[in-house]
Amino acid sequence: MADEIHDSTAAGTAKENVPTMSNPMDNIHGNVEDISNKASGYKAAISNPNTKPSTKENAKEMLEKLGGEDAFMKNNGKGE
Repeated sequence: MADEIHDSTAAGTAKENVPTMSNPMDNIHGNVEDISNKASGYKAAISNPNTKPSTKENAKEMLEKLGGEDAFMKNNGKGE
């Protein structure tokens, strides 16, 4: 019988990384906090005077895809 080959690359371990309810990496790009953080980054790029105009346009488009001003988390009066 041939020796088993263990592939430790991301592709080789994909079966081990099946999403579960307890896996903190699940839904990493879709939760409210992550979306709000992305929106903050795009808004910062738009307001930065050192950002190229083409980059600002891209940031505006990406911010709109996230939902515009609705992409930001609301603190509901709790904290700052």
